[in-house]
Amino acid sequence: MDALALPGAASRFRIGPRSRLVSALAIAAFAYLYVFPYFARVNNPNENVRFYMTAAIVDDGTYHIDHVRERWGWVNDAAVYEGHYCSVKAPATSMIGVPAYWAYRQLTAIQGVPFDRTRALWAVRVFASVIPCLLFLVAYYRWLQRRGGEPVIRDAIFVSLAIGSMFYAYAILFVTHSLSAVAAFGAFMLLRDARHAQTISWRDATLAGFLAALVTATEYPGFPATAFLCLYALACVRPWPRLAGFVIGALVPTLAVLHFHDVCYGSPFTPGHGYLENDQFRDAMHSGFYGADGVRWEAAGGLLFDPAYGFFITSPIFFLAIVGAPVVFARRRERLDVIVALLVCGSTWALISLMNNWRGGWTVGARYLAVALPFAGWLALEGARWLVKKTWSPRAIGALAVACASVGLLLQGAPSAYYPHLPEAFTRPLPQLIRWLVRHDFAPYNAGRFFFGWTGTASMAPLLLVGAFSIAWIAWGEKKLQDRLAVWLTSFLLSSWIVAPFIMPDFEREAGANDARRFVEDFWDPHGEDLASRLEARVRAGEASEHDLERLLSTYEEEGRTSDAQRTRRTLERMRSAAARPIEPTSGGT
Repeated sequence: MDALALPGAASRFRIGPRSRLVSALAIAAFAYLYVFPYFARVNNPNENVRFYMTAAIVDDGTYHIDHVRERWGWVNDAAVYEGHYCSVKAPATSMIGVPAYWAYRQLTAIQGVPFDRTRALWAVRVFASVIPCLLFLVAYYRWLQRRGGEPVIRDAIFVSLAIGSMFYAYAILFVTHSLSAVAAFGAFMLLRDARHAQTISWRDATLAGFLAALVTATEYPGFPATAFLCLYALACVRPWPRLAGFVIGALVPTLAVLHFHDVCYGSPFTPGHGYLENDQFRDAMHSGFYGADGVRWEAAGGLLFDPAYGFFITSPIFFLAIVGAPVVFARRRERLDVIVALLVCGSTWALISLMNNWRGGWTVGARYLAVALPFAGWLALEGARWLVKKTWSPRAIGALAVACASVGLLLQGAPSAYYPHLPEAFTRPLPQLIRWLVRHDFAPYNAGRFFFGWTGTASMAPLLLVGAFSIAWIAWGEKKLQDRLAVWLTSFLLSSWIVAPFIMPDFEREAGANDARRFVEDFWDPHGEDLASRLEARVRAGEASEHDLERLLSTYEEEGRTSDAQRTRRTLERMRSAAARPIEPTSGGT
C-alpha cells in the first residue's frame, strides 16, 4: 500500500500503513491501560476464582484454593472435591497469570513492602490479558491491511473490535473471553495464510496447534472452535510431516487441562461442574450435558439481537459480516476459509443457545460469543469492500462504518471502561447506568487518579478524548480533506440516528434498573469520591452551604435514595428557617 498524499497545506505530511498501525495500537493501548475497573466489594467470581487459582499455584504450589479463600474470603464459582476447593473454570487463564503474580511477589520481597492484593491483580491483568490482547491487535491490524479495501472502513472495524465491543471489557479483566478470541483467530490466521501459501514453517505449525487447543483451555465452551480449527489444519498444513508440529503445539494446553482435572477432580476427563459448591449452579450443570439441555429460542435471538447485550446490536459494524459471508463464500479459493469461520462462530452460538446459563450472569455483551468477534471483523471488511464496489460510493459506506464505530464506543466501550459487570436488570445501560455515573462523578480507578490525583468524571476526560480522537483518526484515512469532512459529518448524523433507541428509557423495567443502579453505586470503588459522598463530607464537617445541600438533595432524589433525601430536605429547611429568622437587638446601655 502506498502512502496517502494529503492535499493543500497538509501535503508535506505522509501517512503510510506503518503510521496507521502505530496510531491504532496507541489508541488501543491507552484505552486498555488507562482504566482499572476493580470493585472489590462486588467480589466478581468470573475473575476472582481464576485469580485465586493463580495465587494458589504461586503461594502454595497447588491448584487447590483452600488457603487463598482463608486469606481473602469466599468466592463463588468454586467446586469442592474430597474436601478441597478448586476453580471450576478452564485453567489456562490462571496459569498464564502465574509469571506476573510470581514477579510481583518477588518484587515486594526485594523491596520489603507489604503484599497488596489489588496491585497483584493489576499486574496479572496487564501481563496476562492486556498485553497478549494488544499483541494480537497488532497482528490483526496488519492482517486486515493485507486484505485491502478502504482504510476508513478497515480502521472503523479495528476500533470497533478493540474498544467498541465486548473484546475491550474482557481484555482489561483477568477473564477468558478475549483471550479465547485471540487464540481462535490467531490459529485461523496462521492456518489460512499457510493454506494459500501452500506451506507453513515448523514454528507456525506448532504455534497454530497451541492456539487452537488454547481456545478450549481458556474457556470450555470453546471446544467446538478447537475441533473445527484442528480439522481445518488438515487442509492447511503442508508439507504433511509438519502436522506433527501442530499436534505437539496442541498437546501443551491439552495436557495442562488434563493434569488440572486429574489433580482436582480425580480424572483427567472430568471437569469440576458436577462438584460446584453452589447448589443452584450444580443442579443446573446436572441438567442435560453440563447445562446444555435444550434449545432456548430467547437465547438464540437475544445473543445476537437483544438491545442490551446482543452481538450485532451493541457493535453494529458487525452487521456488515452478514453481507461479507456470502461474498467470500462465492470465491472458490476462499470458500473453505469462510466455511470454517462460520462453523467456529455458528457452533459456539448454537452451543450457548442450548445452555441454561446462556446469558452468563453480569456481563458486557454476549460474552460467550466473544470468540466470534475477530471472524466477524474480517467478514465485515469483506462485506464493506463489496458494498463499495457495487454502490460506487466509498464515502457513504465509510461514513456508515464510522457511525457504527461511534455507536460501538458508546454502547460497549463506555460500559467496558466504567463497569464491565452489568447486571441483567439493565436493558438500556447508557441511560440506566452510564449517564448516572458520569453525572454524579462516579469513576473507576484510573491513571489520572493514580498519577495526578484527579477524581470523578474529570479523571475520565482523557479516555473520552481518546475515544473522540479515534473517530476523527478513522475519518482522516480518507485521501482528500473534503472527503474527510464529509465522512466525519455524515457519520455524526448517522450515529445520532442509530443510537437514539438505546438512549430512550425502558419504563416497563425502570424499577429493576433503579435497584441495580443503587447496588452499583453502593458497592462502587474507589469509595467516597462521587458527588454525593463529597457533599456528605462537607455536611459532616459543618462546611456545607445552602447550595451544597440543594445539590445533595437533588442528587439523592435522582439516585432514588428516598430516606437520605428526606433527611437532607429537613436539614435544608432548618438552614433556611434560621437564615430567615430576624436578629433580635441586644439589651444594655452604651
